Amino acid sequence: MAPNITTRPAATHGRTSARSRSRLFGDVPPQHLGDGQKVVDSDNATAAAPHQIVRRKPPKRRKLLDRFGWYEPRPEGAWSTTRQAEALNLAISRRSVRHQGPVTGLNRISNDLVITDPFELYGTDISNINVCMVGDIGKGKSSLIKTASCWRQLIFGRQVVVMDKKRQGTEGEYSIFARTLGVESVRFKTGGGGARLNLLDPAITTGGEHAGGLDGVTPAGQEALVLAVLADTMERPLSTAEKSAVGRALELVNHEAAAAGREPVLEDLARRLVEPRPGDGDYFGDRWAQRSLEWGYEAGLALLRLVDRDLKGLVDAPTSPEVRAALEHPFAHFDISALPTEGPALRVVMTVINTWLANLLAARSSLSRQTILIVEEGWHVAEGSTGRVFRSNMKLSRGLGLSTVSAFHHPSDMSKDSPARALMQEAGIVFLFAQERYDDARETAEMYHLPPGSVDIIMGLGQGECLVKIGSADPILMEHVRSPEEIALTNTDTAVKGAA
Repeated sequence: MAPNITTRPAATHGRTSARSRSRLFGDVPPQHLGDGQKVVDSDNATAAAPHQIVRRKPPKRRKLLDRFGWYEPRPEGAWSTTRQAEALNLAISRRSVRHQGPVTGLNRISNDLVITDPFELYGTDISNINVCMVGDIGKGKSSLIKTASCWRQLIFGRQVVVMDKKRQGTEGEYSIFARTLGVESVRFKTGGGGARLNLLDPAITTGGEHAGGLDGVTPAGQEALVLAVLADTMERPLSTAEKSAVGRALELVNHEAAAAGREPVLEDLARRLVEPRPGDGDYFGDRWAQRSLEWGYEAGLALLRLVDRDLKGLVDAPTSPEVRAALEHPFAHFDISALPTEGPALRVVMTVINTWLANLLAARSSLSRQTILIVEEGWHVAEGSTGRVFRSNMKLSRGLGLSTVSAFHHPSDMSKDSPARALMQEAGIVFLFAQERYDDARETAEMYHLPPGSVDIIMGLGQGECLVKIGSADPILMEHVRSPEEIALTNTDTAVKGAA
């Protein structure tokens, strides 16, 4: 019987190929070493006893190959495929199983669908249904709002109300949505000629209470709204006496208008404060009855000035029929792009729309109608006394079923105690778009307590990319995805690039 002799090549190093090993060692296939087998040198192979294995001598290290690094390990990686390298991905992120609500975009890391619907995420991921967008101009905030918070929400039967401040040509940017949906836009113009929303509309109760609403859900009423407008107009806080006089006059004006079967208007209140009737002060007792008639004089003059100048044709007359009819359609478009940025008109109109809508929702809050209010230029409603009324209404978002979507540009321009900053931080869902200035990127990362390295990520985001922070979870790198129809609807570059 022939002896059981097997050869085994020595271990090789570096990137020696199979062909090279065959040339160096010879074509001797290795075999498994069984029990009791012994490895010996090939020079003594003839004298080897049975069950011994002959081993070749180590190959000679060639100087030429050594000079070119043949025996050294490769420092760079090798090309592979996703299937071959799949086993190298030891930490795979858990895929989202959520499928309720409209899709917003794609997760750039896991390629999963990202859903940021505030009504679907409420109770599990967030406790605040308000949404905020932060980023530089032209980075995709408006496109995301128009698709995720407007166009796609209509599919789910939700009410979408837009306060459209951004001008495109001779109208607001959302006018194309109104035409596509066959809805009449409600346009406000200074000096008359446009729609009116009465600041003392009966739908806005004096104190914000509604018989058909829910307990504890009380938005701002007529008195809070009038006092906020006066504080901003007079540029000082009102005294207790002035507040008492305004509240009493407002009560009398509402009572008389209801008895006459008409709406009270702002001029009625202004005249009652400037020219009070003899019995108007009896409410304050015999000692102050006569003196109290003077308490509301300055406030009345301020209201008359607003009626004759800044707010003329906006909130000083009975509410226009088209305003009441706007909420009969799922998409309501309030075009306020013609209002001047300077002065109180824009801020007052936006606050009145917000308060009017909040009171309507409070009156029917038991019906649980989900509503989205879009305010792209959020900084307009963040400052002043009217801004405080707006923010107080936002705090009732859960009871009203009202999700407010707002957008801001440069956080570093706001002070630490800015009302706008408070409004940004209170949102349950935040979309952080690119910032070109380092100060803005750093301030954004600090404001939302982002992990280290987020500043560079924010400054390096591309068009339509953003970090999405949902509740207290870590941010998600998302790419906004639009359909061809949505791309056409959200195109706002016509004025810059010209008509196609």
